[in-house]
Amino acid sequence: MVRAGEESGNLASSLSDIGINLEKSNSLTKRIKGALIYPGVIFSAMIIIGILLFAFVVPTLATTFKSLGATLPWSTQLLIFVGNFFSHNLIFSFVFIFVAAFGMFTLFRAQFMAKYIDFVLLKIPVVNTLTRELNTARTARTMSSLLFSGVSITRAVEITEDVVQNIYYKKVLEEAKVAIEKGAPFSEVFEANTNLYPIMMSEMIQVGEETGKLSDMLLQIALFYEEEVENKTKNLSTIIEPVLMLMIGAGVGFFAISMISPLYTILGSIN
Repeated sequence: MVRAGEESGNLASSLSDIGINLEKSNSLTKRIKGALIYPGVIFSAMIIIGILLFAFVVPTLATTFKSLGATLPWSTQLLIFVGNFFSHNLIFSFVFIFVAAFGMFTLFRAQFMAKYIDFVLLKIPVVNTLTRELNTARTARTMSSLLFSGVSITRAVEITEDVVQNIYYKKVLEEAKVAIEKGAPFSEVFEANTNLYPIMMSEMIQVGEETGKLSDMLLQIALFYEEEVENKTKNLSTIIEPVLMLMIGAGVGFFAISMISPLYTILGSIN
């Protein structure tokens, strides 16, 4: 973009576009990460509290049940088995969880895992819509900035391919580059990949090609989907919160029923 700005005499405008583009991209990434902090903290707390509960509370209850000679259901036996394991291997358990978390983090960052992670992101409800809109916004804004600065459309597609992170979107842009080099309309590739890019993308690009205002149309697409991503990330924590509450409630309910049911059995036998 700097090179194109120098050649066209619009260096200041090109630098301004670069700044806006990077700011928008960084802002979108921060919003998504910020929306995931809350569930991440809750989930981590659940794991730590669960281990401590199994390590210190369950063995005490297990000793009480054993002394009373209560008949234990399978769920209680399972909790006692897990509790005994954690109580005898508490330090090992925390070390194992830390190593496993670090290993998963390293694995997910590995290059060969990219296509699997990207595939999963496109299949998970709610997340798949956010992934589509995020990649659409990045594609449109990057290409709009490049074309406005005077970069050729082939080179703009090639650079945008490096900007988007999802491997499936990279493949679409690679197809678009080949199609342009063959003289095919730019919009046809996006029209053939509506499972990744919304139909609005191909229609707006087609209008831009016909009117000669492709960069303007791409900018409008970017602004629209950036706003959509912003609204969805604001609501993401609202969507995740009840799901977490249901998970916590189910776990607490299972634990409570498993620990209380033997007490009722004991009381019934006394009566």
